[in-house]
Amino acid sequence: MSLAAQISLGPTASEVRRLNNWLDEKFTESGISQSLAADLKLCLNEIIANLIAYGFKDTPDPFTSLEIELQPQRASATVVDNGSYFDIRAWEPPAGRNLATAEPGGFGVALIKERATHIAYERKGYFNCLSIVCEAASR
Repeated sequence: MSLAAQISLGPTASEVRRLNNWLDEKFTESGISQSLAADLKLCLNEIIANLIAYGFKDTPDPFTSLEIELQPQRASATVVDNGSYFDIRAWEPPAGRNLATAEPGGFGVALIKERATHIAYERKGYFNCLSIVCEAASR
């Protein structure tokens, strides 16, 4: 079954819990696999957490809108926000960086790049438009 839905989020940590509850509800409604749901949820949690921690520091009236489309083998999301410019596709971890020796930060972006099968970004005026796609592994 295909399902499309949208939610608006505020710039607070409590909104991550609300997002996760909403996602769990939509995943159940759509019937997508737990693996595909987990990949999309991980990506979206990292994106929203980064927005709250970094993207809205100098933004009056922060705004985030999230739209998902769930299909049996494909889950996609588009996040639109008015935070600072950040093209996730251009970020690369510093050479030689690993979990044991690194300063905090940046590993969430690496997880998103690992889990998403496609990432698109566009800056439209004052808005970031980030789209991610997670696809089920072919058997």
